[in-house]
Formats: sequence, structure tokens, C-alpha cells
Amino acid sequence: MTHLPPKLSKLLIVGLLTPLLFVVFGGQASAEDDFAAEGERRAKLAGSELIGTPAPQRELTTLTGETLNLQQLYGSKPVYIKFWATWCVPCRQQMPGFEKIYQQYGEKLQVIAVNTGISDDINSVGAFVKQAGLNMPVTIDDGTLARAFKLRVTPQHFLVDRSGRIAYVGHQDDEAFHQALEAVIADKGENKAPLSGTVAEKASGYEVGDKLASLRLTSIDNIDYPLPSTTRQGKATGLVFFAPWCEWYLAESEPDTAKSCRLVRQMVEQSASNGKSQWLHISTNLWSSRTDLVEYQTNYQTRLPIVFDEEGSLFGQFGVTQLPTIVFIDESGKVTEKVSRQAPDFAERLQVLLSGK
Repeated sequence: MTHLPPKLSKLLIVGLLTPLLFVVFGGQASAEDDFAAEGERRAKLAGSELIGTPAPQRELTTLTGETLNLQQLYGSKPVYIKFWATWCVPCRQQMPGFEKIYQQYGEKLQVIAVNTGISDDINSVGAFVKQAGLNMPVTIDDGTLARAFKLRVTPQHFLVDRSGRIAYVGHQDDEAFHQALEAVIADKGENKAPLSGTVAEKASGYEVGDKLASLRLTSIDNIDYPLPSTTRQGKATGLVFFAPWCEWYLAESEPDTAKSCRLVRQMVEQSASNGKSQWLHISTNLWSSRTDLVEYQTNYQTRLPIVFDEEGSLFGQFGVTQLPTIVFIDESGKVTEKVSRQAPDFAERLQVLLSGK
């Protein structure tokens, strides 16, 4: 692995090295503590404005076909929502404890495992659930719930009290989390009037054949890119939805995805200079910040503009959950192609777009 962004590499890659570090040093490495602390910081920073507010409502469908209506659950018992991903190392580490919480508090607490849907699907999630022996309700998000809860890391915990208010947001499975868990279970909600939160509505994503409404993207270099392009008349636009950690963090847990991210970066960088189309990178907000993207830009020496989708709205508008995903918009503003690495002919379709044929 080369060109690792220094800040993220120090934090995230430790998840892949933890077993080795444990053997070498005979205990938890300080780098792992840094990783967990950074995850906690990001989770709490994004979730701070949610504490005490009504939790978002949505009707969820589990892997077994069960329907969970969050609006009906809020107020009947406390709710523990945990966002996770199959490729996420700390998520895997926390799963035994997560199942233990479900087994211990199942009657007093509604536990829901929400897979982020990012580079996961029903097959990968189903296989993981079976392997890990998870028995709580499991659902796969399309990004709607993540945006409503301001998801920024994986795993990320949300505790909702009996009145339907968000009582705790965090990342670590630590003493503070367990104290908060015990508190929401013990709280009868007698002094709080039940609140009704906003319904988390799915964004109406653009599909192939749809015409874009006027859209203005701003890069991390503070340059505006209107879509359809007005500054480059007659130019089509390619959008590369990616994560700055995809190439190296997923190298062991999801090697095919990591290879696809590297392939896309290399192909787009090499071909975009032909001037036939303008290309923009759209970064996820999961485990990503402007600082991370500046480091990515520097260390990978990328020349193409990067747009930080800080609130996840662009991923929602274009219905993107897989990394990497390519969306191509012609000069009139019509979406003519949308393809992710799951497509068997992904590389070939990308090459056609880059060639301008």
C-alpha cells in the first residue's frame, strides 16, 4: 500500500494491524486507542446537536421481512440503534458484545442493527449475520436513516429514551456507553412528554434518463462546478463517488472493492486530460473530513477536483451506496450512465465513458 494519507492511515489502518500489535506488544496498542478516540470524537461532534431532540422516524424492513415502525417503537421502550458495516474492523470486534446486549436486555430494550449499505448488500450482510450469530433485527439502510441520524463513523451507537428523544451518541463500546445504556433502560420517562420526530424521507434519486435540475457543486478548493456545465459549454460531466480510505483500508477486508477504487482513480486521472468531459470526485462523509480529503489529494497526487458530500445529500440524490460508483451526465444535463463496481462489465463501461465515444 502506497501513498497512505498520514492522518487517516495512523488511525484506520490500526484496525487491520491490531492482532499483530497485540502479539508484539502483549496488549492493546496505543494506536488502537487513538483510532477509537478519533471515532468517538467524530461521532459526538456530528451527534451533539441531536442530543435531547426527537429521534428520526422511519419504517424499516429487516432481513427476515419483519416491519419495524420506529414511530411506534419510540415511547413503548428505549431503542438502541447501531450502524455498522461488514468490512468495518471495530464493528466486527464489537459484535459479540452487541449480541450479548440483545440477549440480556431484549425484553426491556429494542435493539436494531442497521447496516449502512455502503459497499454491502443483502448477500454480504446475510452471510455476516449468520457467521456472527446475530439474532437481533437487522436492516440495510439506503442512506436515508444515516443522513437523518448524521452518521459519520462505523460503528455508531444511538440510544433513544422512552420519550423518543436521542439520549446518547457514540462510537466506542466502553464504560460511558454502558452507563448510558443502563440509564435509558432505568429511566421510566415519567417526567418527559413523548415527542414525535421528523419522518426520514428517502431522497428521490436521479436514474439513467433523468434530467438534472440545476445543481452547483463546490470543490474543497472552493471552486464552483455548475451542472449542467455553464463554464464548459458542450462538456459532459463524470462523477466518481468514492471514499478517501477505500484503496487501503479495504485492502484486506474487501480487496475487490479496494482494487476497483484504485483502478477508477488511475483510469480517470490518466484519461480525463483528453478534455472531452469534466470529471469530479464526490467523497462520502463516512470516516471523511475536508482535512482527510486534502491529505488524500496531496498523497495520491490527484489532479481532479474533489467535492466533499458533507451531509450526504449528493449520495442521496444520485442513489449511491456502492463504492466506487460512476454517474455520467451529458452536456444537456441528462444522466446517461450509472454503474458501480458490482457490474461485471464495470471497467469496460468506464473505459467507454473516458474515451468519449
